[in-house]
Amino acid sequence: MRNGAGSRKPVAAAAAALGGSAELVDFLIPLWAGIELGLCSAAIGMLIAVELTVSVAARPLAGRLADTFTRTRVAAAGAFLYALSCLGYAMAGSWPWAVAAAAVGGIGGALFWIAVRAVAAESLDTDSGSLAGLLSSESFGSWFFWIPAMVLLPTIGFFGVFIALAVVCLAAALWLLLVRSAPPRVQDDPRGRAKGSGLGPLLFLAGLTAVAEAGVGLLLLLHLQNAVGLEVYQIALVYLPGGIALTVLPRVLHRFTERRGRRTGYIAASTASAVAAVGLAFTPSPLLIAALWVLTCASWALLIPMHGAVVAEAGDHRLGRGMALLSNAGLIGAAAGSLLAGFLYDGAPWLLSCLVLGAVILSGAALGPMVLHRMGVRDRPDNPAVAPDPVETGNRPAAG
Repeated sequence: MRNGAGSRKPVAAAAAALGGSAELVDFLIPLWAGIELGLCSAAIGMLIAVELTVSVAARPLAGRLADTFTRTRVAAAGAFLYALSCLGYAMAGSWPWAVAAAAVGGIGGALFWIAVRAVAAESLDTDSGSLAGLLSSESFGSWFFWIPAMVLLPTIGFFGVFIALAVVCLAAALWLLLVRSAPPRVQDDPRGRAKGSGLGPLLFLAGLTAVAEAGVGLLLLLHLQNAVGLEVYQIALVYLPGGIALTVLPRVLHRFTERRGRRTGYIAASTASAVAAVGLAFTPSPLLIAALWVLTCASWALLIPMHGAVVAEAGDHRLGRGMALLSNAGLIGAAAGSLLAGFLYDGAPWLLSCLVLGAVILSGAALGPMVLHRMGVRDRPDNPAVAPDPVETGNRPAAG
């Protein structure tokens, strides 16, 4: 039995716990830093940048650890560090202590997410939708945690919410430690760094997807806050259907790629997301905006697990390293997308901003199939429940 087969339920539960905690922390930190610590906007921006920078820097090490030690233990260490980070935010009374908490959170998040994605990727030969299932778990936590947090925040304050998140992350770490699993069996790649360089086209594509994801998300947030004039809880309600879609749709859309192929899926997802981005320019109603956001999240539900599966298929000797490279491509793309959206919102008409991001997204419809073809991966992922297509089997590159 593969190493990840017996750890799916604990990993899924831990992904929900950490996904929800990270989503809330990212949302609360700017508010907490301004209200509790009295930090200016520049200091808040630096605080957020510290976690992002440390997380990017820690991911190569996280990939190496995930390829060397038992992956559920590495994930448990990451969850424990994230619990310390939440505790640090609760106790921090000054900017230096907040920076320390952010740095610990960046390391913890890197260890956890690289390890759990590698565990999920281990199961692809028995469950081709394992990464889609992981995304569903992560997304479930992202929106499910909002309900109690928003209800309890006025009563228990930031301190209480951060303590509760620390307890949740600690529970996830302890549960992962109870999983019985062995260290990964990783074969040395005689070509050294050739695998990483072979992933270059896909990493560019994943970064481009992240540019669009972060850009559209920030653009929409600014629009709902400034132009539409919604309160925080109203903005959360607009985003909520999209979060539910990211929970429900990954497995469903994975079956679409099994039937129609990855290239067709890439074209469909990129086109749908581009239509949604352009549609925002002509949609003043929050209800219609929520519907377009669901369409955008549906495209991510298809593309994000596909990227992980292609990394695993193209170079599964070093799953941790591959997931680290893919994750960093996403983080760097998200930073670029946020920067682009900020400049567009401040300096360009709303219609032009939506058209620019729509064009970036639509480019994936052409680039995606080209990259997948160039990498030589199967167009249709393996489905263990279905007998393999002899034509597809014959076209598959030899392992190793």
